[in-house]
Amino acid sequence: MRNKIVLLAILMFLGATTLCIGAGKLDYQKIRESYISLIGSAQAQRQRHNWLKVISKLEAFVAAPEDESRQDDAMFLLGRSWHGLSLASGRRSDARKAIGVYEDLANRFPDSNLSDDALIFAAEISSEIFSNQTDAYKYYLQITTVLSPGDMLEEAQSRLKHLATVAPKLPIDAEITTTQAVGSVSALSAVRVWSSPEYTRVVLDLNRSVQYESHQLKGKDPRIYVDLKGAKISSEISGKQQVKDGIVSRIRSSQLDPSRVRVVLDLTRDGDYQVFALENPDRVVIDVRKPGSGPQQTEIRSLSASGNDSIAGILDDVSGKSPPILHVPQHNTNEGINLIVVDAGHGGRDPGAVGHNKTREKDVTLQMAKKLAAALRKELRCKVLLTRSDDRFLTLHSRTAYANKVGADLFISLHANASTNRKAYGLETYYLNLSKNNQAAAVAARENGISLEEVGNLEAILFDLMANAKINESSRLAAEIQQAMIKGLSLKFSRIKDLGVRQGPFHVLLGATMPSVLVETAFLSNAREEKRLNSSDYQKRVAQAIVRGVKDYSATIKQVARR
Repeated sequence: MRNKIVLLAILMFLGATTLCIGAGKLDYQKIRESYISLIGSAQAQRQRHNWLKVISKLEAFVAAPEDESRQDDAMFLLGRSWHGLSLASGRRSDARKAIGVYEDLANRFPDSNLSDDALIFAAEISSEIFSNQTDAYKYYLQITTVLSPGDMLEEAQSRLKHLATVAPKLPIDAEITTTQAVGSVSALSAVRVWSSPEYTRVVLDLNRSVQYESHQLKGKDPRIYVDLKGAKISSEISGKQQVKDGIVSRIRSSQLDPSRVRVVLDLTRDGDYQVFALENPDRVVIDVRKPGSGPQQTEIRSLSASGNDSIAGILDDVSGKSPPILHVPQHNTNEGINLIVVDAGHGGRDPGAVGHNKTREKDVTLQMAKKLAAALRKELRCKVLLTRSDDRFLTLHSRTAYANKVGADLFISLHANASTNRKAYGLETYYLNLSKNNQAAAVAARENGISLEEVGNLEAILFDLMANAKINESSRLAAEIQQAMIKGLSLKFSRIKDLGVRQGPFHVLLGATMPSVLVETAFLSNAREEKRLNSSDYQKRVAQAIVRGVKDYSATIKQVARR
């Protein structure tokens, strides 16, 4: 009797195992149905746990070795799930997960017909969520040079060329090949470097195409070297070029033999790299990425230790280098608001708007910026840096470049408005987008220091360059700050007019990788508001209201992320 029970138990176990295997083979379709059901319900998508339930099943499916035949399908669906969750939650970490899955799919299954679609999505996330056009370029490049030709090949090639049309100086505007035909001897005329905390690009300028070989040596003294065949080195090139950007320590160039030039990149540590050639003009490009690139917390800590909160403290370190034209590094991967950059509009030789009683915009914005920084530090207990702490001139681009470089979570630019109508008054808050009305365009023209016609030209560029990057988060931040200012200031001051939240093509916001807004705190052209802007009490209450808005924004994004 006992033997029968044991035999029955074994048969039941084997049957159950068979059923489990069978269920495992059918599980992908069930998960896919769950995903389709989820994306078909806007209400369900707002609940984070619904996404995580599907993601958990997909991750388990991908990890199962017996289901290899559908792994690429499951990985693609997993990437789409993280992608969808990132759009619902607004979390950068969710978007990073999506990119990671898409990358993994393309690397593991280069012959899959889903890999090129995955990299297209990875490029779109990089461009739209992180404003990182260089990573977008990398994914398009991978489609055109690494993956098996697929249905997205022409699209990727088109987007590569399109990036060059919106920023012609970025060297991505030619057909990409790994080896160029040799003509007569080519001259290496220049070695150019672009640096960021996570990425370094070295461009070797040539007067004709060359053949090249690249090699990497890992270990104690890591380095990459590229040999240019049929090339001569120009006498204008220094044999050694110091870089010291945290990725590349120096570049050495030499004439290895009569027909070969060697360029060596000494690295601070091993890193991923790729080399490719471009035409019109001819050049060889070396891209080096730091492993596990993310926030440069050491740089932020050193700023804190030195007490230098001005933009010069960082920008002086790279004053001799030209940044990538489109690349804006993404630093912040942590949740919450840990670092805010406050920008005092105008400064130095740029006074900004000037009131009837000679009040200068650059002076009152600096006063308010200092009060806002102090209030944010006290109320939010976060780190706050100022783009300028004195009367100095800064380019509009350098302000967001600074915020990107230190890995800010928010960027708030303070300004005072002006109008030819001296009766105009009120407060308004802007975020970056195509201007929707003539008034927004006029304000943008004044703050950018350009003509209305040039604003129109800028809009055409923005339409392709921004791709709605950070618009949702920036608009939410702008709405919370605007509402808090109207509510807070109305308790103390009369005739506080709500001009609302507006969109405009502001240079000072262009390129920011974090939610960013421009606050017009009052009209200097209005006598009553000019007087208020000179008032320490008004400045303090504006600062307190903005802090309230930031707090409300923080609570809102946490609430959305937890749903």
